[in-house]
Amino acid sequence: MFHSEEVATQSAVSDSEIVFTRAALAILIALLLGETTVNFIDRQVLSVLAPTLSAEFHLSNSQYAGILNTFLTVYAIGYSASGWALDRFGVGRGLTASVICWSIVDMLHAFARGAVSLSVFRGMLGAAESSAWPAFAKAVAKWVPKDARTLALGICNAGSSAGAMLAPPLVAWITLQAGWRAAFIVTGLLGFAWVAAFLLFQRAHPEMAASERKSAASPRVPWIRLLRYRQTWAIFFCRFLADPLWWFFVFWIPAFLARERGLNLAGIGAVAGIPFLVSGIANVGVGYLALYLQRVGWSVNRTRKTCMVFATIMSPIGILASQPHSLFATMAFISAAIFFWTFWSLSVHSLAGEFFPPRAVASVYGIAGTGSTLGSVVSTWAVGRTLDATHSYSLVFTGVSMLMPVALLVGMSLMGRIEMIRNFELPAE
Repeated sequence: MFHSEEVATQSAVSDSEIVFTRAALAILIALLLGETTVNFIDRQVLSVLAPTLSAEFHLSNSQYAGILNTFLTVYAIGYSASGWALDRFGVGRGLTASVICWSIVDMLHAFARGAVSLSVFRGMLGAAESSAWPAFAKAVAKWVPKDARTLALGICNAGSSAGAMLAPPLVAWITLQAGWRAAFIVTGLLGFAWVAAFLLFQRAHPEMAASERKSAASPRVPWIRLLRYRQTWAIFFCRFLADPLWWFFVFWIPAFLARERGLNLAGIGAVAGIPFLVSGIANVGVGYLALYLQRVGWSVNRTRKTCMVFATIMSPIGILASQPHSLFATMAFISAAIFFWTFWSLSVHSLAGEFFPPRAVASVYGIAGTGSTLGSVVSTWAVGRTLDATHSYSLVFTGVSMLMPVALLVGMSLMGRIEMIRNFELPAE
């Protein structure tokens, strides 16, 4: 990953706050990958169990969409708030507290008795999980050498794919063995194991705490000031308009496979994770591609925009997944759509660190995450209403597959050249 066997590189000293050994940096990135993986396993339990819970609690598509939107609405608010808190108080303390909280809340889902209690628990989960992505983005911006940050972001972001891939077989197996309530309990325990490992790593590297104390003493960037920059809005709208595609696949594919392809829980568990395996491979592959292109002379601007345009051209392939195909063809088209969305997503995820200094990255990332979630709230509501009205997924697949071209047009018109903002304002000491 890096040029030197012992340290990240001598040139990296000036653009990362700590020069970890190669082994320590690999462990840190693995821990951040583990954090996002656990995060997505916990949020995916409900989606995998959607057919089971809908039958037990007599939920309509609109009611299920309402439960999902409770999570997304609180998650949207929490995204910006957690980004601000991480910039103010540091990654270590904020992330540890967040993982403990969302693990407890995930376990509380075992006590659900219907749509209302599920909605309450989903809202609590949304608040607790909202710091996961701003945290790893800030950690990468602070502690990973600049030329390897896209690769590090890709690896960490692959946790969403890994969690979404692991959740269906894990949750299906636990449910078939011990019931759906046990699935929430067991997955909730995973977070506590991660916290223990992260605390051990921090204890072995006290320079992390020293770095965060130094950052806490530096001038704060007022959150509202970030809204003055068109680059903030470019990232916001790229995620607002395109991320609903990802959330559609995360939340609705198990229900789609059950209703349109006739799969039972065991069948869903066997195949629903395949597209997310593809996404995980794409995350790491795109990260390596970006690293290679920049090392052979491509600018950050050219690299990011090329990936975004290529992904946009290919994104409508997802429309074909709703047509009456074999299960193999259905999963192939869904996997292709998620693969190209990942090309887009990783480029957009890197923009906060390309435009803004590390002390503002979590806040900008949080604002963009709010955009992502607000867009997904609207799309999730629309999907539920459309399915109840038409009982067909064709219109839904078509609509979500055409969102990325709109996002590209809006994002490109706002962002300009992708480079560090030269006149970024420091607050007065």
